[in-house]
Amino acid sequence: MSGQAVAVVDTNVLLNLATPVVDRRARAPSGADPFKALLAAYDVHVPASVLGEVTEATGGEDLLATAADLVLRAAHQVTTHDVDDRTDEPLEYGLDRGEAEAIWLANELEADLFITDEFNTTNYLFVSLALDDRNSLFTSPHILCTFAAHGVLPSEFVEAALSYYVETKGWDSQYVAQLRQRYLVDGENA
Repeated sequence: MSGQAVAVVDTNVLLNLATPVVDRRARAPSGADPFKALLAAYDVHVPASVLGEVTEATGGEDLLATAADLVLRAAHQVTTHDVDDRTDEPLEYGLDRGEAEAIWLANELEADLFITDEFNTTNYLFVSLALDDRNSLFTSPHILCTFAAHGVLPSEFVEAALSYYVETKGWDSQYVAQLRQRYLVDGENA
C-alpha cells in the first residue's frame, strides 16, 4: 500500500459507501462499487472501535446489516489500530467513540485525509477543530466527486449515487449540489 495517500475513515463512511453495493432495489445506483474504489485508492486505516461499530450493525435483515457484512468481509484490506489505551481524553463534542478515536488516529498517523459523514450536523465543525491542520477533512460525497473527477468512478454513477444518498440517507442536498457543480459540471471542463 506504499505510495498511496493515508485515509482514516469513520464507521458511517464505510457503511455508506458499501450500501449501494448491497442494495438490490431499483433506485440504487449500479455499475460501480464506491466501497471498493475507496479501498483501492487509499491506504485506509481505522481504529478497532470503528470495526466494532460495524460489527454491532451486523446480524439484522436490513440494508445496514448487509452493508456491515460486506465491510467486515473486506476488513483485511483495512489497517486496524488498537488505540483504546493511547487516547488521553475522549473528545467531548458529542462524537461517538469511533469518531473520536478516528480523529485521534488521523492526527497520530498524520493522515492525508480524514473522511467522515458528519456533515449534516454541527459535529462537522467539532471534527474540523479536533483535527490537526495538516489533515484534510473529506466527506463521502466529496470523495465520490473526486473519484468521478479523476476517472476512478464513472460520473454517471456518481451522479446517481449522490441522488440516491440524498433520497435515502438525507444527505444535505445543497451541499451535494455544490459538490456536483464543482466536480461534475465545472470539473468536466477542467
